[in-house]
Amino acid sequence: MGKYNIYRILLGDTPVHESEQKIIDFCSAEELLETKPLPGIVIIDGLKGKSASEGLKALLEIVKLRRSLEFCYAPIYLSQSMPQIDMIVDGITLNIEDRLTDAIAILERGRRIKPENLIDNHNLRVLTYMYVRGEEYAISPVCSPFSPWVYSYPEAALLLDSSNLSSKILKPEDYSGLERLRSFMFDKELVIALKIICFLEENGYIIKNTLADRIRKCPKCKTGHLNYVDMCPICGSIDFEKKNMIHCFVCGHVAPDTDFKKNMSFVCPKCGSILRHLGSDYDHPLESHECNDCGTKFIEPDVKADCLFCKTRTSANDLVVVNVYSYQLTEKGSAAARTGKMQMEVQLFDGQNNLILIYFCKMAEWLREYRSRYPDEIFSILGIKFTNLYETQNIFGEEFYEKLMDELISRIRAMVRTTDMTTSSAPDTFWVLLPRTSLGNSEIIAQRIEALNDLIETKTENKIEIKAKCFEIPVTENEISVEDYLIEFSERF
Repeated sequence: MGKYNIYRILLGDTPVHESEQKIIDFCSAEELLETKPLPGIVIIDGLKGKSASEGLKALLEIVKLRRSLEFCYAPIYLSQSMPQIDMIVDGITLNIEDRLTDAIAILERGRRIKPENLIDNHNLRVLTYMYVRGEEYAISPVCSPFSPWVYSYPEAALLLDSSNLSSKILKPEDYSGLERLRSFMFDKELVIALKIICFLEENGYIIKNTLADRIRKCPKCKTGHLNYVDMCPICGSIDFEKKNMIHCFVCGHVAPDTDFKKNMSFVCPKCGSILRHLGSDYDHPLESHECNDCGTKFIEPDVKADCLFCKTRTSANDLVVVNVYSYQLTEKGSAAARTGKMQMEVQLFDGQNNLILIYFCKMAEWLREYRSRYPDEIFSILGIKFTNLYETQNIFGEEFYEKLMDELISRIRAMVRTTDMTTSSAPDTFWVLLPRTSLGNSEIIAQRIEALNDLIETKTENKIEIKAKCFEIPVTENEISVEDYLIEFSERF
């Protein structure tokens, strides 16, 4: 176990933290970062934590630390509890000795991380932040009342710099309402954090943990600040009143009870009958509302939702229902954090001929055995590997990436016969089993697939590249499994 520095940022004149450990004091996060510090534990001290201005002061220091390579995943603590700030640090402590075990565990796991991998890679920063906090850690959503998005993941948002990231991730519709916000300066980062969390889940890096809440959003701008309005189901007016209605059994007239009151009795204003007995002369109908505009009487008003940002009026049934979850790392996410490499999932093949790897290998084993008896029954294996998928998506954006991949995938699928078997051994590596196809003929297919690289026109070194190679499994070496051969073949790409 390594020995780590403990840094204290003093933001006021009333420090309360006490410790027997050696602590290095700084006046600000900026002063600390200028020293190019080694990874360590950070304590923010000197504030009473009772005012909003002090909370904002602490938040700004935390943002500077989290956006740096040195402290983007480091343990950070407060000496005093602060509303809305407690949730984005690793804890509150008056004595760091109480937190040393957890803090050192975070830093020990962080020793496996190469800082250079985190430069301008915000997805990997989020995965690393989760990874160093252990297998049980879950990144949790937090309600942001002043944000139109209602829920986000501030721990992830702290790691982001919207000044150079928003143009790559956000679409124009994502900014709806942002310019009208006055009281929430951190909103753009929260939007980006939501996008990143969705991306990581869709690509298998994180998995849903617990359901935290269920909210409804505007179907047009996807914001969650809604005003629910009751209105007349006939004319749509909001000018109606709830009234006690009377139904005359003699003539069937229905009206508010005020229309029936005459002296000390109920008298029908239509037929003039005196209504003495409830149940035999009159009753109270289900209709209990009356519209002041059109005069319609109705049981329940219609409910519509008015979006406070785009002003769209929507039926309550047409609102977008969003489940809000906390998330944990998957094994794929942990591997990405450890290695600093993210692989994109590609659904290259689908249909009944796309097998899981173990069945693909069994089919190839059977063909090898079959060929040992009937030498004319040849077969070959075609390997296809995509490179730089994540880099392309990160540089050019999701929309460009999806269009490009859709085009490439459709062209590759057209080259595969219905009698060929397919599988994948990695998110970016695929195999095609070609019965009755010689190695020479399969190489023709490989050349056609690699020719698709000419379709990819991107002005960057890290562009998507398709590699296709053909292999033949020897009939005589039965002691080596097909799965072992695939591992060997994949190393040749």
